[in-house]
Amino acid sequence: MSCDEWSGLLAQYRNSVRAYSEAVAGLSEVPATMFGASWQLAERARKEADASRARLLHHEHDHGCQTGDVNPQAVAGPFQESEELILGDQGQSGG
Repeated sequence: MSCDEWSGLLAQYRNSVRAYSEAVAGLSEVPATMFGASWQLAERARKEADASRARLLHHEHDHGCQTGDVNPQAVAGPFQESEELILGDQGQSGG
């Protein structure tokens, strides 16, 4: 059975990563006089993505979510578990 809270945390994480990606992509388009402010916005977005990831992993650890039971196409495309989505090819393991 999937966990609604986990699904919500995953959606928040995906949105925060998307916002960070867009902020970084926008750095190449800003005039030099506005680069510092744009950099700070990107840094805030990065910190929020980090915090969202930490909340998701914390919930998985504390709640013992069975993320493999979630329909992967509904929440994460081709990924089977959030750890694979989050860690990618970093080769890290949560357990």
